[in-house]
Amino acid sequence: MKFLKNTFIFSIATLISRVLGYLRDAVVAYYFGANPATDAFYVAWRLPNTLRQLVAEGSFNAAFIPIYTQEYSKSSENAKWYASSLFTYYTIVLIVLTLLVIIFAPYFVKIIAPGFANKGNFDLTVELVRWIFPYLILIGWTSFYMALLNTKDRFFIPAVAPALLNLAFVITSVFLSYSMGIYSLAAGALLGGFLQLIIQFPLAIKEGLIVKPTFTIHPEIKTTLKKLGPAFLSFGVSQFAFVIDTVLASFLMAGAVTYLYYGNRIFQLPLGVFIIGLGNALLVSLSKNYANKDFETFRKDLTLSLKFSIFISMPATIGMIFLGKEIIDVLLVRGAFNEKDAQLTYYALIGYGLGLLGYSLTRPFKSAFFAMGDTKTPLYSTMIGIMGSIISAIVLTFILNFGVFGLAFASSLGGYINTIYLYKHFKMKIDLKEIFKTFIKVSIAGFIMILFIEALKFFVFNTFIVVFVGILISSIVYLFVNYLLKEDTTILFVNIVKRKL
Repeated sequence: MKFLKNTFIFSIATLISRVLGYLRDAVVAYYFGANPATDAFYVAWRLPNTLRQLVAEGSFNAAFIPIYTQEYSKSSENAKWYASSLFTYYTIVLIVLTLLVIIFAPYFVKIIAPGFANKGNFDLTVELVRWIFPYLILIGWTSFYMALLNTKDRFFIPAVAPALLNLAFVITSVFLSYSMGIYSLAAGALLGGFLQLIIQFPLAIKEGLIVKPTFTIHPEIKTTLKKLGPAFLSFGVSQFAFVIDTVLASFLMAGAVTYLYYGNRIFQLPLGVFIIGLGNALLVSLSKNYANKDFETFRKDLTLSLKFSIFISMPATIGMIFLGKEIIDVLLVRGAFNEKDAQLTYYALIGYGLGLLGYSLTRPFKSAFFAMGDTKTPLYSTMIGIMGSIISAIVLTFILNFGVFGLAFASSLGGYINTIYLYKHFKMKIDLKEIFKTFIKVSIAGFIMILFIEALKFFVFNTFIVVFVGILISSIVYLFVNYLLKEDTTILFVNIVKRKL
């Protein structure tokens, strides 16, 4: 169960980054609020950041790690040649893509935010895209070294690196916002991308992982490129859904893009801290199991990871629904960000939160498919999920008039469609009885958690106390009830903590 240990290491590092991320959001909300200028920035940021989340949090690892593990089993020199060759051509692709977006920025903005053409912030969005998009090259290199370090079971430094991006946004907002306006956030993006890259170098040097560019093509490069395209798409159902949200939100009221962004940022905490870490650690473990033909361990690790996803998703969803408004008030309501902005952000958060379980279960399934070398099934599941999201978004937003909630919830429905497709096409046996037992136990613990939160809100009127005490104590209640119910994941978690202590 080494992958769970690595998951916890990744999660601790990511939590540090996410805490700084909320500080960043609070600072940006204070200085800029929610308006057409912030909408322009978040659309411009969405383009490279969506690619970042696809490249750094799934697809590159999925295509690279199984092949690198296979090559390393032959010889370390062969693996180094493969990594150096891939890095060279990967860099060329990143540079070409960046230049294309910079040159044709107006067309990309028309695609991702067509509603801006009549709102007066179209030209600003185009300029911000051109400022920000070189970030893709920096984060592409960062993700490359992240994948290399993961193969050596090094998860902490790669996972904590995004904290420097958040810190860069805070610094540029505080010191440059008055002189540069919204462009200070573009400067923060570029500074953060550079810092994320260089923090990994000392550990990469120690592990002997620094690559030297070479145009000599390794035999497995062609295989990698074939797998990278489908992997890129298949890990992106949530990201493509968010892009769809942006396109449709550009036709709604001013600030809609910003509300969805902030709602999604809070939603990303459990997804980023635990589920993405689980996917990355599990991919390394399953790739090794599959290469060694240890299919029984492969099956057990996958089943345990599905149970862990349910165990994490339940309290996180409850927290977003029953404490979400209070969390938004504490994090964002100050300066230019007012109560109306908070309420609309909360609606978006509920829509995203309802889909957390669907998103969470896709990660272990996709890691399993990629470890087996199958990139097509996850790709098909993504395409079907996206189609479901688009149809749902149009119905919920423009026919039923559910606004930002409808857009966010449509993304959630796409995640569930994705999960169902993956399960139906997975050939290896999964212990559904054990998974169902976990679901029942965490549901009981979750219900008791809800009662505690509502009682706390009834008797305590200070929002800060409700949020901080509510999160801390309700988490303890949730763990305690699951421990009493002898839920497997909880027992394993407690045992890992005991061994560490």
